[in-house]
Amino acid sequence: MTDYRRQRVADEIKRIIGEIFVKDIPPVGSTLVTVTNVRISSDLREAKIYLSIFNEDLEIRRQEMKKIIARSPYIRGLVGNRISLKYVPKLFFFEDDTLDYVDNIERLIQSIHNEDRNE
Repeated sequence: MTDYRRQRVADEIKRIIGEIFVKDIPPVGSTLVTVTNVRISSDLREAKIYLSIFNEDLEIRRQEMKKIIARSPYIRGLVGNRISLKYVPKLFFFEDDTLDYVDNIERLIQSIHNEDRNE
């Protein structure tokens, strides 16, 4: 299987799942769910979906992630209705904490700059 086809399928699944989160699965409260990345296996049977959940409250983010994981068979069915593949990939959802990591690094750099100014 070519990497080009895998990437095209991953991009299409990313688009479809993003659309599902907007139209079919409303988020909890003021939470925003964004699909940041999709990695698909070489045989197109498994897909790892990385989600960024925007909410300051960690507990709400955890609840939203549990809700998404519990509804993954339903989401898979919706993906199957919207994509033409021999096998609909099994979906595995993960929280993408890249933004939290970047925010933490930014705070550390800012604190170093503030200490330099104070000296």
